[in-house]
Amino acid sequence: MSDFSVYTAGQIADWMSQGTIDAAPSELYVTVFDDTGTERASDFGSAGRVSTTTGTDWDIVSTGFENGIAIDFGEAIGDVTNLQDIALYDASTGGNEIARYTQSGAPYDVADGTTLVFPAGNITFDVLDRTE
Repeated sequence: MSDFSVYTAGQIADWMSQGTIDAAPSELYVTVFDDTGTERASDFGSAGRVSTTTGTDWDIVSTGFENGIAIDFGEAIGDVTNLQDIALYDASTGGNEIARYTQSGAPYDVADGTTLVFPAGNITFDVLDRTE
């Protein structure tokens, strides 16, 4: 199973059937969701999605890719409970969801004043091929 979103799957379908695709984003924005599907990145010191640069901040690993740098959301502003999913978007607000998956050990909580950091190599998205 792939971690791609409906948007990304549609882009692949358009590429294959029509030879068109949206321009690739120069930045990917990382965010977290709770178990109700509510985006929670703004509950941390970063005040929103964490920006990363495509091509340099992500590494190819087998049939997927992972963060090549630490993703630091900053300190929780109050208790942040039931975090479950991590996702990539092509914009700092709104935009298109590129990929999402449920984190292992989810749901989990981050206490007020605790920093949420994903070390390099901790966020991995699958782009499965037919041999997987």
